[in-house]
Amino acid sequence: MILDSFKRKLIITLVILAIIPIITLRMAIDFTVKEQIINQAISIEKQFIDNKADEINRWFSDKEQILETVVNNYLVHKEEKESEVDFEKVNYYLTNLAEKTNFFSDIYIIVKDMTKNNFVLLDDEIDVRLKPLYYKVLKTGNTLWSQPYKDLKTGKTILTVFMPVKDETGKIEEIIGADVFVNSIEDILGNLENKLVSGGFNIIITTLEGKKLDFFYENKDIINNFNKELKDVNLIELINENNKEISIRDKEYFIIKSIIPKVRLKLICLIDKSVFQKSIIEIINKYVIVTIVFTLIFVILLASFLSAQFSKPLEELKKGAIELYKGNYNYRIPMYRNDEFGQLAKAFNRTIEELDKSYKRLNEQTKMLIENNKQLQGMNVELEASYEQLQYMALELNDSEEKYKLLVENMNDLVCVVDPNYKIIFVNDQVKYMLKYDKEEVVGKDVRNFLSKIWYFDSKNGKSDDLNNNFEKLLKSDYDSIQVVLISKNGKEVIGEVSTRRIFDNEKLISVYVVLRDITERKKLYSQIIRKNEELSTINKISKNLNSTMDLDKLLKMVVDDIVDLMKIPLCTIRLLTDDNKLKLMAYSGELTDIIWFDDIPVDDDILGKAVIEGKTIIINKFTEENISKYNEKIVKSGKVNCANTIPLIAREKILGVLAVTTKQEINESQIAILTSVANQVAMIIENINLYNGLKESYLRTIKTLAAAVEAKDKYTEGHSYRVSKYSYLIAKHMGLSEKVCEEVEIGGILHDIGKIGIRDSILTKPGKLTDEEFNEIKRHPTIGNRILQNVGFSNIVMNVIKYHHKRYDLKGYPEESKLKELPLEACIVGVADALDAMASNRSYRRAMSIEEAIKEIIKNKGTQFHPKVVDSLVDIYNKNPKIIIEISKSYCD
Repeated sequence: MILDSFKRKLIITLVILAIIPIITLRMAIDFTVKEQIINQAISIEKQFIDNKADEINRWFSDKEQILETVVNNYLVHKEEKESEVDFEKVNYYLTNLAEKTNFFSDIYIIVKDMTKNNFVLLDDEIDVRLKPLYYKVLKTGNTLWSQPYKDLKTGKTILTVFMPVKDETGKIEEIIGADVFVNSIEDILGNLENKLVSGGFNIIITTLEGKKLDFFYENKDIINNFNKELKDVNLIELINENNKEISIRDKEYFIIKSIIPKVRLKLICLIDKSVFQKSIIEIINKYVIVTIVFTLIFVILLASFLSAQFSKPLEELKKGAIELYKGNYNYRIPMYRNDEFGQLAKAFNRTIEELDKSYKRLNEQTKMLIENNKQLQGMNVELEASYEQLQYMALELNDSEEKYKLLVENMNDLVCVVDPNYKIIFVNDQVKYMLKYDKEEVVGKDVRNFLSKIWYFDSKNGKSDDLNNNFEKLLKSDYDSIQVVLISKNGKEVIGEVSTRRIFDNEKLISVYVVLRDITERKKLYSQIIRKNEELSTINKISKNLNSTMDLDKLLKMVVDDIVDLMKIPLCTIRLLTDDNKLKLMAYSGELTDIIWFDDIPVDDDILGKAVIEGKTIIINKFTEENISKYNEKIVKSGKVNCANTIPLIAREKILGVLAVTTKQEINESQIAILTSVANQVAMIIENINLYNGLKESYLRTIKTLAAAVEAKDKYTEGHSYRVSKYSYLIAKHMGLSEKVCEEVEIGGILHDIGKIGIRDSILTKPGKLTDEEFNEIKRHPTIGNRILQNVGFSNIVMNVIKYHHKRYDLKGYPEESKLKELPLEACIVGVADALDAMASNRSYRRAMSIEEAIKEIIKNKGTQFHPKVVDSLVDIYNKNPKIIIEISKSYCD
C-alpha cells in the first residue's frame, strides 16, 4: 500500500499541507484580488490609450507649427514688399508646400475685402460648413480645427485648420487655412487598433458632443468585425460620462475614454470583458502552476530528509519500550544524539538504571526485615513459654513453699516479694546479676527507689496504659505484662518485663509477687528495627509520591506534607535556586506556614544560602544572633522551634535548591539520613521533571505518530483513533464533565490503541477472521499500552481509558481484572465511541453500517455492554445534531 511507508505518508502529508494554501490563495484571488488585478490592468490600458490620444494630439500640433512657419514666412514677405504682396510668389510657395507633404491637400489664405484672384479665397468663397469655424477664429483669435467632413472636390474626408495672421497691433487681416487628409492619421489609429483587437479591445471615435465618426474607417482594411456588428447600434446612447461598463447584444464591455483636445474628438475603447478576464486568469494560472511545481520538489526533498531523521530514533524508542515492558532492566537505548530524541533516550536509560537500583535495594531491605522479624518471633515464643512456665509454677507453689523457694532460686528471672507498703521482703539471687546489688542491699528497701519508669502493656488485648509511675495501681490488679525501667547500682538503665500476682489472706492483701525478665537487649534490637522500618516506610512513602506525578508543584507539596506528617515537625519548606541566585519558595507545610517568608531569599543573606554555598547539610541546634535574620525571625520568636536543618538539593553536582526542616527537638542521625535520602531523590526528580516537561510535548507527538503508524498498517483503521477521540470529547462534554476531564478523555481516545504497537502486523492486517490464538494476542493490546505509557506521566483518566476501553459495563470483556468493582466513566465513554466508529467504518470482513444503524445496535446493548448514561448522551447528541456525528464519521485527522 502507498501509505505503508512512513516516508510516503510524510511526503503526502507535506504535499497536502503545501498545496492547500496555494489553492486557498488561488481561490482568494478569484474572490478578492482578481477584481483588483483587472482594475489595475484596465488602468494600464487606459494609460496606453491616453498616450495614443496624446500622440494624435501632438500630430495635429505639429501641423499647426508648420502653418505657423507659413504665417511667419508670409509676414516676412509682406514686410519686404511693404504690404504689397506678390501673390504669384505666395501662390507658388503654398502650392509647392502642399505638394511636398502627404497630409495637406491644400493650403490657402483667406483675405477680407480684396479683389478675387486664382490663389486667394475671399471670405465669401468659404465652404458653408466651415463658416462657423471661420467666424469663431475671427472672434477668438485662436487657431481652430474643423470636424472631419467630405471634400466636395475630391470626395475624400478631410479636416480644416484655420490660423489667424495678425499685424503688429494684433488685428486679424488674413487667415491661413489648410485642408488635412484624415487618412494621414489612419496609420496611428490602425496601429492602435491592431494592437488592441487581439486582446478584445475595440476603438470608436466620437465628437465631444457624442457623435460617432466613421470617417476614420474609410480604408476597409482596418475595419474589424466589431465595427461591422455595431454598425446599426447607437453607442452614444449607451455611453455617457459616468459609465465604466456597458452591455451590447448580451456582451459585457469595459469602457476607456480619452480626449484629443486639438480637434475636440473623443477616443473611446470598448474592451470585451470575457476575453480580457480570460487573459488575466491565464496569467494567474501560469504563476500558480509554476509555484506548485517548485513546492512539490521542495516538499519531496524535505520529507526525505525528515523521514531519515525520525524513523531510526523512533524504532530505537519502540524497541526500548518493548524491552521495558518485558522487565529487562539491563537494556539501554544505543542513541548518541544531542537533540530531543537523544535527551529522551538518556532519560529513558537513567530511568531504567534507577528502577534497577530501587528493585535491588528493596529486595535487600525485604530480606533484612524478614530476618529481623524471625528473631522477634523467636523471642516472643520464648517469652510466652516462660510466662506459661511461671503460671504453672505459681500454682504449684501454693501447695509447697519449699518447692516455690527452690524454683525461685533457680530461675533466670528476677523474683521479688513486695508488701503493701512497697517494702521488698524477698528477692532471689538474680538481683546480683541483673542490678549489681547484693540481696542484703535490697531487702527492706522501698521498691520505688529502684524504678525510673513504669508502664503497662496488655498483650492479649493489644492495649497500653501509661501508669505515670502511679505505683498504687500495682496493688489494685494483677498484671501479665508491665514494662519498667530500673536503675542498677552502676547507674545504668535496665529494661524489664514484669508480671505480678497479689496474695490475699482473708481477702486482705498481704504481698505482691513480682517476676521480672531483663529485656534490655531485646528492646534495643526492637527499637533499631522500628527505627529502620520507620526510615524505610518514610522513604518508601515519599518515594512512592515522588513517582506518582510529574507536576513539580504538586510533587514538592506532597514531599513537605509527608515529611511534616511522618516526622511530626512544625515546619518544612522547599526552596529552589533561581537564575539570579535567590531561593524561591516552592512548597511548605506545618503549623507555622502562616509566618514564613514567602518572597525570594538571596543566597548570601540567610543560613539557607549557606547550604547552597558550601554544598552540604547545615544543622543548627540552637539559634543565636548570627543565624537569626529577618527571614526566620518570626519563626524563631514563635517559641515553637529551637533547631533548623538545611539539606541542599544536589543532582549531578548541581545545586538546585534546599530542603529546610525546623523542629523543636534535635533530630537524630537516622532522621538526618532520611532527609538526605529524600533530598537526593527530590533533586533527581526535579531535574528529570525539568527535562521531562521539555520533552513531554515531543514525546506525546512521538506517541501519536506511533499510534498513527499502528493504524496505517491497515487501511480500514486509518483515522480510527482520531474519530474515537472526537466522539469521546463530544459525549464527555454533553455529560457535563469539566473541560480538563474532557481533554483527558480526548487524549485517551487518541492513545487508546497504542498497545497495538506490540502486536504482530500479520495479525493486525489479516483480512479474514482471527483464530483464537490470534484473538488472544489482540486482547493483550490494552495491557501493553498501559505498560508503555505508565511512566510517561499521564493522568489516571488517560491510563484508565487505555487499559479498560474494551471492558464492558457489566465488567465482562478484557483485560481480566478481579479487583475492579466498577468500570471508570472515562473508559465507558471511550468504549461507546470505539464501538460506534468500529461499526460505522468499513472492515476487510464486512461493510460499514450507517450511523443510525450503529447507534441502534449500541442501544440494544445498553446496560450490559455499554453504560446507560453514556448511551443516552450519544443518542441525545445524534437526535439534536446528527450532522456533527456524521461529519466526525467522515473525518480522518486535523
